[in-house]
Amino acid sequence: MSGNGRSFSSYSLHVGEDWLVRCSTYDDTTPILALDAGHVAVCVTTRGKDANTAAVEFARALADAAQKFANEMERMHAAQLGDDGTDKAAGSDAA
Repeated sequence: MSGNGRSFSSYSLHVGEDWLVRCSTYDDTTPILALDAGHVAVCVTTRGKDANTAAVEFARALADAAQKFANEMERMHAAQLGDDGTDKAAGSDAA
């Protein structure tokens, strides 16, 4: 399943309020993107130590998808605030 340099695995992470996102960088190997939520930790990096063309393309696609994700969350949050003026999604007490 993991042979021939192909990617493998599938995860679903439903993030609550107990999250942390960080990127660790190094001088001599590719970076590691870490997503922590509760008792779950997911680390993303590429195979090997080199930032080859495929690794750069993956990183750009990941950044693009993350930006789309953020844009959609912001759009939905703004729409929810516009419904009744409260921040139901974040559980805020503010009106």
